[in-house]
Amino acid sequence: MKVVNLLKFMNSAHDLYALDFARCNRDLVNFLDLMVEDEQFTRSIDLGIIYVSVKDDGKIIIVDGLSRIVSLSLLLHAICECYKKTSTKNDKAIKTIRSKYLFANAKRLKLHLHGDDANLYEKIINGERLSGHEKSRPMFTLLHNFWLQIKEEKLQAADIFKMLQKIDVVLVDSSDVSKRDLYYKLNKSNRKINQIMLIDDYIKEKGVSEVWGEVKDLFGIEKEDISSFLRDFFITKFNYKHFSPERLYESFVNYFETMLKYQQKDTIIANIKRSATLYSNILNVNFKNEDIRHAFINIKRHNGVDTYAYILNVYEDFYTGNLSEATFVEILNTIDEYLKNRESSGKNIDFNELVQYLNALISFK
Repeated sequence: MKVVNLLKFMNSAHDLYALDFARCNRDLVNFLDLMVEDEQFTRSIDLGIIYVSVKDDGKIIIVDGLSRIVSLSLLLHAICECYKKTSTKNDKAIKTIRSKYLFANAKRLKLHLHGDDANLYEKIINGERLSGHEKSRPMFTLLHNFWLQIKEEKLQAADIFKMLQKIDVVLVDSSDVSKRDLYYKLNKSNRKINQIMLIDDYIKEKGVSEVWGEVKDLFGIEKEDISSFLRDFFITKFNYKHFSPERLYESFVNYFETMLKYQQKDTIIANIKRSATLYSNILNVNFKNEDIRHAFINIKRHNGVDTYAYILNVYEDFYTGNLSEATFVEILNTIDEYLKNRESSGKNIDFNELVQYLNALISFK
């Protein structure tokens, strides 16, 4: 752990890598707003802790602090753009800024992002044309704000660098701990972190990515659908009364690690895939039996999404032969009657009371 100047850290680092599952969200930093707080730059500016993992080859992985580093890179790029072709002296300074802070060498950027973030960042730094959608994203919005502030407030590059030289962070090398777990612990209260990407990384570590990819394919590009499946799957497995979306990754790991005490990882992921297939059938009303299909159409029509967790549990019993088709249809129709009554009354009738009745019905059958 050591206190470092953020600008000097950017200069000294040869390559900076974001985690596979880390994305730039709206928590970017407008460094220029910090200038208003201390125009004379008489005190240091503390921007908190940045966690990194330093590899043997010198590569630095940013475990936490990506938004601050991206924000600084965008500000440095904005300075270059605003002073471009204004004088020979400034053009020389721009080359120095780009070689020190933005590029690892003549062709390769110093900061390596992932996914859409990587595409947008590379296009911004390389001066490529952006689409309207790309211009609406937080990264470009911050860059545009930098441009406006530098020009409208007539900020001098020398003053901006004086300010940047006052920005310190506490740098912590977290190479000895799990990068994913540390990232999750530091960000789990943030609704914007991608829980599915965290699960992807965990699954990759377990070596069962192929089957997990098949699970994700069942839901296509609808991230909400796979999140809904996992939510209802865990409500069923852990008997949760309330489930927090921010605990999706945590619940997945807890479930997988618990099941590893009793089953092989291939069996666990195969069972998750089976449940996912059944849930996909529920979402898409994919049933050959007309009575079951009709019952599900009615449940969807009467806004029965909150009953899917219970239905999944019952559907699994039916699928494995522990419940007859007639009983399954009876349960679905009873749930639909509950939903119709709930809609017509306008009251949130307690579903748990119905669950107790349905469980008794199953036991009797």
